[in-house]
Amino acid sequence: VVSTQSTGEQALQRGLVRHKDEDSVGVAAAGTALALGGALYYMSGGESSEIKEETPAEEAVVPKEVAVVEKKPELTPLEQADKRKGAGNAFFKKSDWDGAIKCYLEAIDLYPEENPVEKSHCYQNMAAASEKLGNPEDVVEYCSKALDLNQKYIKAIQRRATAYEKLNKYEASIKDWTAVCLIEGPEKSMKAGYMATSDRVLKAYGDDKAKQLMASRVPRLPSHTVIKSALDNIHMRDFHSTATPESLENMGDKLYLQILADIEKRQYDDVPSKLDEALKEEPIKFVNQLRCLRGIFAWVMADYKTAIQHFDTVILDPKSYMRLKVQAHIHRGEVYQAKGDRNRALADYNTAVQIDEDHPDPYLHRAQFYLSIEGLEQAIKDLEKCIELDEDFPAPWTQLVYGQYQMARTMTPSLLDQVFKNLGKMQEQFPLVGDVYALYGQVLQDQRQFSAAEEKFLEAQRLAPDNVTYKAHVATLKMMAENNFDSALVLLNEAHEKDPKCDFVLENLGMIYIQKQMYPEALECFKKALELVKTEAEAAHLSALYIGIQCQWEVCDEYNVKPVSIADLQDFSQMMTAPQG
Repeated sequence: VVSTQSTGEQALQRGLVRHKDEDSVGVAAAGTALALGGALYYMSGGESSEIKEETPAEEAVVPKEVAVVEKKPELTPLEQADKRKGAGNAFFKKSDWDGAIKCYLEAIDLYPEENPVEKSHCYQNMAAASEKLGNPEDVVEYCSKALDLNQKYIKAIQRRATAYEKLNKYEASIKDWTAVCLIEGPEKSMKAGYMATSDRVLKAYGDDKAKQLMASRVPRLPSHTVIKSALDNIHMRDFHSTATPESLENMGDKLYLQILADIEKRQYDDVPSKLDEALKEEPIKFVNQLRCLRGIFAWVMADYKTAIQHFDTVILDPKSYMRLKVQAHIHRGEVYQAKGDRNRALADYNTAVQIDEDHPDPYLHRAQFYLSIEGLEQAIKDLEKCIELDEDFPAPWTQLVYGQYQMARTMTPSLLDQVFKNLGKMQEQFPLVGDVYALYGQVLQDQRQFSAAEEKFLEAQRLAPDNVTYKAHVATLKMMAENNFDSALVLLNEAHEKDPKCDFVLENLGMIYIQKQMYPEALECFKKALELVKTEAEAAHLSALYIGIQCQWEVCDEYNVKPVSIADLQDFSQMMTAPQG
């Protein structure tokens, strides 16, 4: 508020620069006081500080002619409100946050009801001042009031999202960032960094949620496809025995032979309970084999505590065979890796190599560890060593070609020719292994050779009809090559019906539902998949995906905006079809 004297008002106006955007704090103060004709005009009161002497009435001289002074019209409520807002901006410029908030609040009271946008700007400015004061709760309150008046006010949504994050209210923060991205559109959101910020908050939420989920989840047997994949990555000969039931007296030892037969026939459902029953019988001959297998099954069931207990027992028992100790270290390393403890995981893999440097399995699992942290060169070195020790072992071959392809895509494009040579060689050496054809198909698909890729996927299906992930790959191919989401949905539903516990199928099914804007169905798929994951990393990914889709659904309804498809946000093909390690 400035002096009502015209000369002072003009001078003050020359000293103030109003920002083009009325809602931002952009008024540059001319100073706390202006010297004008020997009198001081203060921003706070607007009255001259000069003390005027009044002429006594009785001594007053009445002029013959009295000049007519035009009376200045009174300010309208809107003009008064603008002045208080301007004063708030000046206080803000001087870092007087409390003074700014007081003026903005006075301006809000003065603004007429027909000026909701101006009121919202004041609330947003109050939030900005509260942010400077380090009061995120007040920021949320003022931004919310601003949005009640001006729903799609981007600056207020952004500021509230940031405050929610500081309060560790990740879900609310994600919802606000989702609103910003959908209102502004994908192109502007990417350039402005909104999506990068949203991804960061999503990751924080996912990591936090994953820890809670894995700590409280009930162990359950996953898909048979997952169990077979885990067992295919080790040499089961370390557990084999030439003994016969007739040669054994202990019931626990006899049960062990039955368990091996069940595993050979891929009848996994009763294996955990049979392992527990066998261990209760206090077996003599196969006690550490039983403990190690029980640890492996606890690991695939995401029962970390039980898994580590069994592996520790095998490792510490001086009677354990060397190869069983190797397996125990390998799988304990996998548990630590799943828990995010990379140092302990790598230490176990290294110890397994030291115990038996001629065993191929430690090199394979250490290579998979390096692949997970993008240590491609170290991974390839270990995989080549694994193949040197056992060239008839399919797992290191598929991992080697996968690693080489990742290196060709990201570092050395000239390696691509070698990748295709190795794919052909691998197919010749392992003509009956479905994973070989599936990897070949994924590489071809990523290179957009769709017809050739489909042939490889169909051959993988023919060789291993129970592995539903191959059908899921065909579904993603239909989306990429033909933009045919309906055909993909049919294939994925068939795969889900065949193996309801395959989290890979559930996740891809959820992604299709998102594309078709069938949000409740998508969320149900992700919820089921979350119950099946066995690592914190998988749980974090799915948790972030779940809350991201839920927020998009809510924001579209609340703000009346259109959803952004996955294709608008990123390369859909790379997200869903890049070769899987």
